[in-house]
Amino acid sequence: MTSDPAMPRLTVRHLLEVPRFRLRLVAGSAGLDRPIRSAHSTELLDPAPYLRGHEVVLTVGAALRDADACAAFATSVKAGRAGAIAYGVGDVTEAVPDALRRHCERLGLPLVEVPDGVPFLGFSEWFAERLASTREEWDEREEIGRLLYEIQHGLASPETLCARVEEAGLDPALLVAVAMPAADAPEASGAPGVLGLDDDVALMITGDEYAGTDVAGIGTPGPLRDLPRSLAEARAALDAARRTGGVVHASGLATFRALLGRLDPEQIAPFADQIARPLADYDKAHGGRLVETLRAFLDRGGAVGATARALSLHPSTLRHRLSRIQALTGRDPLDFEDRAALAIAIWTSR
Repeated sequence: MTSDPAMPRLTVRHLLEVPRFRLRLVAGSAGLDRPIRSAHSTELLDPAPYLRGHEVVLTVGAALRDADACAAFATSVKAGRAGAIAYGVGDVTEAVPDALRRHCERLGLPLVEVPDGVPFLGFSEWFAERLASTREEWDEREEIGRLLYEIQHGLASPETLCARVEEAGLDPALLVAVAMPAADAPEASGAPGVLGLDDDVALMITGDEYAGTDVAGIGTPGPLRDLPRSLAEARAALDAARRTGGVVHASGLATFRALLGRLDPEQIAPFADQIARPLADYDKAHGGRLVETLRAFLDRGGAVGATARALSLHPSTLRHRLSRIQALTGRDPLDFEDRAALAIAIWTSR
């Protein structure tokens, strides 16, 4: 299950959207999605030893008297894995120091201006509020995640999800499982279905495809009783999506390329080493076109006549090249099983 269900999955971007703080981003926009989980107030020039990571470091700049001090402070905050610096104006300076802004921009560390009159204590209170609500939300999602795992593996009946499906306003006659990285899971209020967390995977049961994430696996739609299959397909499709990017549907799993895409690199390596590389080396040394010929031959399903016409070759010339490929690789392009091995090798070399 998730490593720390009590930790709010908040970012600097979320903090900037809190109306009560009236924050203004002055540097480090590249880091707006850095995670934050607490506030730490300090006027030390080197706060890194006292940071645990993912803090918003609050300061009024008492120690930031010159450019060197600003550089040292920003570097220390970044080294401590803090999420951002929040600089309170009005006590020591009327504006955020330019030197601090420049160094934060260079480091990709968000720097926000806290208006005069906004107490630092408010940040700690806000994190405490979010922590309480997030803990409850995550506990609920993990409970659903465990249930979905049991349903997928036949340890629980899909019917045990009936109440949650009805609460979400879904039609039990048409459900689809969607798997996505846990970090991409929507907020509870924005989830268009039943949402659970299982380790680093978020599983959503919905009535339609969910388009709220760039990487996802989508199972086959069907009635509640078919949910175990849809869940298994969604997980497998997510594995493929993580390798290739984008959204992968269950229908895309039953293809040659999808099967190869689920193999680890070390499982594919022998095909590249024993087949693709000898052909590429031969072409380089002799100015040949064996790789091009093999690709054309495979694309045309092993049809000699069609391949010869596509390459403007006499069939006997094509057969000579196929014989050379067999001599170099030990695989006969005219044999179906050997042709499959050749296809894997060519696929890995693209």
